[in-house]
Amino acid sequence: EKVRGALGDIVDMIFQGTKELTSITVATTQEYNEKYVQVEGCFDLSYGSLDSFYGGLENQVGAPRPEFLRAVHQEHCDAIESDKEFTTGNYGITTTSRTEFAFAFGLDGGAAAARGTSLQDYERMVSEFSKA
Repeated sequence: EKVRGALGDIVDMIFQGTKELTSITVATTQEYNEKYVQVEGCFDLSYGSLDSFYGGLENQVGAPRPEFLRAVHQEHCDAIESDKEFTTGNYGITTTSRTEFAFAFGLDGGAAAARGTSLQDYERMVSEFSKA
């Protein structure tokens, strides 16, 4: 009996939520664009051509690198801006992409440890982890 009552409550809640959703006005493309803007006037979203769509992501940004760890390490640790500090919008933490990469690996020691860790060190960590 309790389950039947709980199910009835859930159905009512879903029904109310659905009614609310159907009463919401559809956002304009401008409103969708503004949702992702962090710096005013920074960029505008736009629709591409059918050629762009059927060309796929690879046509836009290139083929993926088959050496995943090497590619991600290069993006986070060997790029020009790898040590450029930024502050996250959600937690207000100041960090770098190199430090974030080290953090994702569970490396203790913050920025100093991140600067002293090579691709070979990360590859060794992955190898040791996969043996465990």
